[in-house]
Amino acid sequence: MSPDQLDDLLLKGIEAAEKGYIHSAQVFLGQVSEHRNTPELQSYLAYCLAKGQGRIHSATKICRESIKHEPNNSLHYLILGRILLLSGDKSKAIKTFRQGLIASPNPLIIDEFKKLGLRKPPVFKSLKRNHPINRALGKIFGTLGLR
Repeated sequence: MSPDQLDDLLLKGIEAAEKGYIHSAQVFLGQVSEHRNTPELQSYLAYCLAKGQGRIHSATKICRESIKHEPNNSLHYLILGRILLLSGDKSKAIKTFRQGLIASPNPLIIDEFKKLGLRKPPVFKSLKRNHPINRALGKIFGTLGLR
């Protein structure tokens, strides 16, 4: 298979995974993995493994290995965060997404945060979120663009 064909299959596999067509993504990515092995490919295969077969533990292990190989690639953090969301561990997923944004800006991670509907931390962490001081200062800072 030529490199152009492999690149085309890889793009089709990634697109299918992003759209939620997990079986199609597994087929495309599996064909590519027979000829090349990259951390990006392994991460997407791990996502398909978690979402399609429910093998969360194996998928997280694969993604963590990909992160070790490419720690500055936010794509791996995105996929690991998605896998953690599938497992129901929202707090670890949020931490992983934040690590991904630190590694490099990724609009897909920002989209995941929007889907989650995350709130900003309270102004004073020692007070409850709904305390009048936190609410008032949060609104003021938000209006001023400081949050």
